[in-house]
Amino acid sequence: MIPIPRDEQKKEAFRLFEDGRYQESLEICSIFLEGGKDSAIEVLAATNLYYTGKLEDAEVFFRDLVRKMPDSSYVHSYLAKVLEAKKDEGAIAEFAAAVHLDPTNQDALRSYAGYLLSQKDYRGALPVLRSLVQLGKKPGDVRDLMRALIEIGEAQEALATHSVLGGDLGKTPEYVDALIRTHHFQTAAETARAMYRDTKDRTILRKYLDTLSRYDLKGSLDAYAFYIREDPDADILFDYVLLLKSIENYTPALAVVRTLLEHARAPVYRLVECDLLAAMGLEQQAFAAYENLIREELASKNDLETLARIISSYRRYLKDHISPGGAAQRFLNIVSKDVNVVSLLETAHLYEDLGDSVEARSWYYRAYRADFLGGGLEYAKFLSAHGEERECEKVMLYILSNVKKSTDIGRVAAVILNERGKMTRLKRLMTDLIKKLQERKTTLNSDGLELLSNAFFIAATSAQEERDYAACKYYCLCGIDVTPAYSRTIRLENYLQLVQACKENAIADRPIMNVPQTKKRAAAVAPAQMITERLGLSEQEKKIIEFLRSHRTANEMDLRKMLGTRRVVGIMNQLIQKAALQGMNLISKKGVGEDGEVYEYTGT
Repeated sequence: MIPIPRDEQKKEAFRLFEDGRYQESLEICSIFLEGGKDSAIEVLAATNLYYTGKLEDAEVFFRDLVRKMPDSSYVHSYLAKVLEAKKDEGAIAEFAAAVHLDPTNQDALRSYAGYLLSQKDYRGALPVLRSLVQLGKKPGDVRDLMRALIEIGEAQEALATHSVLGGDLGKTPEYVDALIRTHHFQTAAETARAMYRDTKDRTILRKYLDTLSRYDLKGSLDAYAFYIREDPDADILFDYVLLLKSIENYTPALAVVRTLLEHARAPVYRLVECDLLAAMGLEQQAFAAYENLIREELASKNDLETLARIISSYRRYLKDHISPGGAAQRFLNIVSKDVNVVSLLETAHLYEDLGDSVEARSWYYRAYRADFLGGGLEYAKFLSAHGEERECEKVMLYILSNVKKSTDIGRVAAVILNERGKMTRLKRLMTDLIKKLQERKTTLNSDGLELLSNAFFIAATSAQEERDYAACKYYCLCGIDVTPAYSRTIRLENYLQLVQACKENAIADRPIMNVPQTKKRAAAVAPAQMITERLGLSEQEKKIIEFLRSHRTANEMDLRKMLGTRRVVGIMNQLIQKAALQGMNLISKKGVGEDGEVYEYTGT
């Protein structure tokens, strides 16, 4: 058999790829590469791996290609697609690299925009979509641009975009939404109704009915009644129930929700039934409905967010209808015996409602132990509100050091930077937050970058108050660098005002760009005191630290004599673990000698 020439193999591999026969193309690529390296075929093989769903292999191939071809927009773009398919947050950095290398790569731009829209990062998507529309004016890109504009609050510009670029689009859901956001309710309703007649799309029908209710309540009630007789769609039935509930037509709302529950028994539908029974004063039925729903949801725990809504509604109803003692006992019997973070937090909220802060703190702490992130953030907020700043900082530092995902880091940052809270006054926490966000800045979305920008602004303001003008300018420049386009909470002018003040007040205003930042002299705090405060040491642990600081090494027998206890190993393990959780290398084990475990002090 005559072997196929390499050039023919190569052409065949590309032809099969163009035909969508990725597996066959991949097989030829594999054979071809056995005979030697070829960059084009390596890229094709990696792409085939992506399209055949072999994501692990595709990632390995593309990462190797990124090292070989760092300036290839195509390679970065497809590595991003692989990471997106794997739900790896590193996708955003690779997409950004791809469009930076080639701003005309429409496939990369469209994939990047699609990724950002899927993450609801509309602010980040907007510049990408503007570029795409300028390059191609494709209807899908115009619709996506309109959607992004609507979601960032620029509905008027979305209408203008439709007017200028949407000639071939006709009437779209984005056009209807833009009309609604600009309060053109009648035009929006009429447009949606016409679209529904053409498409029979229930999503459009819901928009029509909802918009009609905003200017013609009676007409909308008649329309809802008509359409649910024609087709008892669950979503439309639910919208109808919420409309009736909002105008306090509780009896017909209860009848409709029970019709709805014959079709679907989603927990959120059942919760509305509970709320209606409560609003109608049917106390016995309301309690039974709430408690049956809670028992079932606690048994399944399918959706903790919905469970929290249900228990919260029940808690408020209890508080308004039963004596404090009776409310607490009933809540404990129904909710609190199930040890999950939602039940623990809602129990803490109940005791806060009842004015028992001691019991509330206990339940918040249990929630923290059950879920260091969800429970810990609520515990820290409680501590901060009650003036326990040192404990609050300790909890938040632990949370911050243990969160892994960028979205979770953003969640922690939002709590720390909340303008109604006091955590921004905790300097070590702010320092660690900025460091953590900076480490992840290539994978942060617009919300995350805005949080980092706010953190820099707070740091800059503090530096200015301390008359450290060089640090203030440095933080301002860092903040300007990361502030996203279309920022909601901070503007570039805020930084420029600080920089201007620094230049006016500094005795000698020196350039700071490309100058290494010198560390400020630390406050005169003894190292032992600093370690004690940071780790929350017990008396025994303080003695161990003091002993090891002076002797540098000690064995188990030395520490037994010094402490007067045989429990040295357990105490030392706990102390080493405490230090590790705070990122401190304080004590290390050096092996076992005749007098037991040997420990060395490795701190300063």
